[in-house]
Amino acid sequence: MVGLGTSVRNLLGDQDDPTADDVFEELKNRIIVLNARVWENRIDWQLVERWLANFDGSSGLAPDIEKLHALFLLSQFLYFGSIEIRVLLRALYRDLVLVPAIQEVRSINGGTRDESLIGRGLQTIFSKTRFLGVGTPSESGVHLLYYFRQENRLKKSQFLDTAQILERDEGSSLGRRIRYADVKRYIFVDDVCGSGETAYNYSKDHLEDIRRLDPEAQFFYYSMFAKKDGLELIRKHTAFRNNVAAVFEFDESYKCLSPSSRYLRVVPPPIDPDTVRHISIFYGARLLPTDPTGFDDGQMLIGFHHNTPDNTLPIMWMDPENDSPVPWCAIFRRYPKA
Repeated sequence: MVGLGTSVRNLLGDQDDPTADDVFEELKNRIIVLNARVWENRIDWQLVERWLANFDGSSGLAPDIEKLHALFLLSQFLYFGSIEIRVLLRALYRDLVLVPAIQEVRSINGGTRDESLIGRGLQTIFSKTRFLGVGTPSESGVHLLYYFRQENRLKKSQFLDTAQILERDEGSSLGRRIRYADVKRYIFVDDVCGSGETAYNYSKDHLEDIRRLDPEAQFFYYSMFAKKDGLELIRKHTAFRNNVAAVFEFDESYKCLSPSSRYLRVVPPPIDPDTVRHISIFYGARLLPTDPTGFDDGQMLIGFHHNTPDNTLPIMWMDPENDSPVPWCAIFRRYPKA
């Protein structure tokens, strides 16, 4: 299998000066293999050709040069299919929820290794814990809870919708009260944290009132994927405080157009990093003038089985369904929220 970290130069072996045609053919073969083995057969070559037709020379470069560099960018795309998502949800529960809970029980009980004592302690912790999604029932964070429950063999009673946390109480100064007074831990599960804005708004809209009604309430935000600065925003400015983590954290090198981009660190001739940046920004500005490199300058090259985040380059996902101002065929579909 061609790994996600394999460069085109590796594929071309010892060939010192491959032609543009050589590189194009190797990229084509790589994408065909990725589609069959990683991308769940979402991207056949006919779709790739329609996507490449978007690059028509408008940026001032020859169309063939634009297409070659666009194809290189596509060959670096990180895609997480349904199997990988389920594995990550198991890892999220094990590493971010279960293991810290075991450590907490052991710490409270003098470092005990007594399995029965640890088991009883975990039962107490999880009786006071509920899992929730970030956003409305139609959004991806909530959608993932179904698979999260399945993969970790959790009970339906361990899950809540945000609307179930509070109930009306005319005698309260806020007109509401905590519905389940014994619940003290609210663990929110999300698929991806980009800028952190979604979790930030969610905290302001929902969690601060809960904290006022129950100062003992604890909130946890755990995501499968996250950008470092997004996590920092949530830690510093939301009710989640330091209870924030991700299974897979993207550093600056995952910003595909940045000076430290891992994707552009080693490229084969005639691929030119500045040309990759030029066409991405030029066509991105046509498609999404406010965020030509993805929401909040995301510069991501990532997609999931269930959706493509808006932090990913718009040239990958923009189309008429996402209100593209110009005709554009997407290569990885994004399902808009509205």
